Amino acid sequence: MFITDQHRTQIRSYLDVMEKQAHVLCILKEHASEEFAAQPVLQAAAERALHIALECLTDIGNIIIDALIMRDPASYEDIFLILTEEGVFEQAFGDRFVEAVRFRKMLVHDYRELTAERVYAVVQAHADDFETIKTSIAKYVQLS
Repeated sequence: MFITDQHRTQIRSYLDVMEKQAHVLCILKEHASEEFAAQPVLQAAAERALHIALECLTDIGNIIIDALIMRDPASYEDIFLILTEEGVFEQAFGDRFVEAVRFRKMLVHDYRELTAERVYAVVQAHADDFETIKTSIAKYVQLS
């Protein structure tokens, strides 16, 4: 199969939302760890922005996987791994960013275990990665 204009429109919409959340993450990244830990609203904003940005990534991944009839993913993490295997992302980037994808499970299911330090570390490590994700996806699906 192939990526249709309808797919591209959907993907573009998800990328726009992801970009807005990534912008929030980049702003939050500028805060010192002590300030981040002392202000629960910063942690809450980071958690929500990470969650939405990662959901956008998995939604886009599902569109691409379905449209191009790639193997069926077994998990949210697998969606990202398939995209990396299929060349949407470079292997080195995929190997590094999978940590953030795994963090989604903690955001959604294991949120009682979240700490400001852990959220802050993910923001510091991956806030800028969403630009790479956007560029890689746009190139792969030939967004103009």
